[in-house]
Amino acid sequence: MEEKERNKAYDKLTPQRKQIVDEVIKNLESGVGLWQPGWSMPGVPESAITGKKYRGVNNFLLSFVSLQRQYSDPRWATFNQMKEKNWTFKTDEEGRSLGKGAGVSIEYFEMRDKETGKPFDRKVLDGLTAEEKEDYIKDHVRPIRKYYTVFNGDVIEGIPAIEKREINANDKVERVENLLTYWSENEAKIIYGGQDAYYRISADEIHLPERERFFSMQEFYSTALHELGHSTGHASRLNRDIQNLFGTSDYAIEELRAEIASMFIEQDLEIQVDEEHKRNNSAYISAWKERIKDDPNALFTAIADAEKIAKFVAEKEKANEANKKKAVEHYAIKQEENAYGEEVYKVYMVAPYGQVALGLSYGFASREALMTEFEKMQELPFWADKEFEECSYEELQAHSLERAKSEEIKEEQSEKFIRPSEVAARALPTAARQVNMSERGVETLTRMGDRDVVERASKTKNGEKFSQLYNGVSVLGNEEKDERSLMSRLAMFCNGDKEQLMRIFKSSGQFRDSKPNSFYEQMAEQSIKFVERIKGEPKPFVPTWGKGKQGLNAKT
Repeated sequence: MEEKERNKAYDKLTPQRKQIVDEVIKNLESGVGLWQPGWSMPGVPESAITGKKYRGVNNFLLSFVSLQRQYSDPRWATFNQMKEKNWTFKTDEEGRSLGKGAGVSIEYFEMRDKETGKPFDRKVLDGLTAEEKEDYIKDHVRPIRKYYTVFNGDVIEGIPAIEKREINANDKVERVENLLTYWSENEAKIIYGGQDAYYRISADEIHLPERERFFSMQEFYSTALHELGHSTGHASRLNRDIQNLFGTSDYAIEELRAEIASMFIEQDLEIQVDEEHKRNNSAYISAWKERIKDDPNALFTAIADAEKIAKFVAEKEKANEANKKKAVEHYAIKQEENAYGEEVYKVYMVAPYGQVALGLSYGFASREALMTEFEKMQELPFWADKEFEECSYEELQAHSLERAKSEEIKEEQSEKFIRPSEVAARALPTAARQVNMSERGVETLTRMGDRDVVERASKTKNGEKFSQLYNGVSVLGNEEKDERSLMSRLAMFCNGDKEQLMRIFKSSGQFRDSKPNSFYEQMAEQSIKFVERIKGEPKPFVPTWGKGKQGLNAKT
């Protein structure tokens, strides 16, 4: 880039971004790399009020400043937030405010509606696919860059002491070890041996020296995460063009991208990077310096890409941990006598409010037949995050009471432990649930067959619960669970008629216009298939008066 164009690119930067470029160039010219030796990272910068983590450029800037000024507190607050909390600035021995010159200006984007100019209401995106959301925002939303100044918790008087979490060093090691194991088995294979650390995109392999060749485990982890960052560029992941870049200016930027990403990942995993590794990560200092001087925006592109890498890795780690720690759903199998005096097997599960309820509506002639159907039920998306475990009926009752008590405690303490913003967000679905049933209900159904289905469903053993669901009451405390529960109950009487099922469901208080029709159609198909399965075994009872066995075991 020509000198004139380079200066123009720099001049167009915001003061905040100029500060970042200046500090990075200063470090690179001094030969220490991105990070000064001896610096320690206090953790991911976060809001002192909401606890929300700063990301991207703001994370990089606040981390950079924290390292420079040796801050030990990861929390930041604006002056107005301090006033609201009655916090002040600390003073030095001579009585001078530590807040003078300590403010750091960060940027954020306020999303506004292009047509109205008002703040963008994200509720209009409900029910859209990720692609549809992206297109809508592109066409209808305008981001406006704004700035505000924040101060670190180390200079604030009155801010509560940092809540110290008891984190065992071994736990931190376990997290990164689990991530590396998952990555090697499911993403890019990690191969140990040799002298060098690198990622080979053609084979989708990460190569690392044996662990004992590193000066410390922290250096090993940082190196491994750096190469892991490179591996996200594979076509099956984030699909960056990193083929045949070695030795080029673009390759240096890929190294910068991976270096910043490793810092973000280390923050998330709470790994303390040692001084030695910071000094050794300087092979590309000269290339970084020249590229950033030539094109200052290259640094921010690298930061944005690094944030995508860190987010991608974090989501993979979260999913892996979730799979390992699925919530346990207990069930019990009882042998009971049915109305015909036959011994049948039934499965019971935990139900709301401390009772137990049938997991399947029918009894089965054998335990094997029951388990076949019950295992099919477990495969439904609704149960994807559950791990099923059998117990005695008495134990199931105890588990049910325990869960009810736990949910009650959560409800009682919700206002105490949940941030006001989260409370408001959680209240929205409840408010949205208030349906004007004068415009819906059985009276709006024009076909007698549809009305008959509603009438029959309301007269079943659990007819009261059906009526509550039909009228828009949240019975299960979860929007989708309520929808699926009503859909399944209706499907029992619709004889596989999806159109009828959809008509009746749309007349109910559970139907929401904000959700796409395809969402409910898929739910209807799943409900019909589920009902068909549970009705398929055992066979419906056919009277054979005086002709031998009757009821469930008649043909088994």
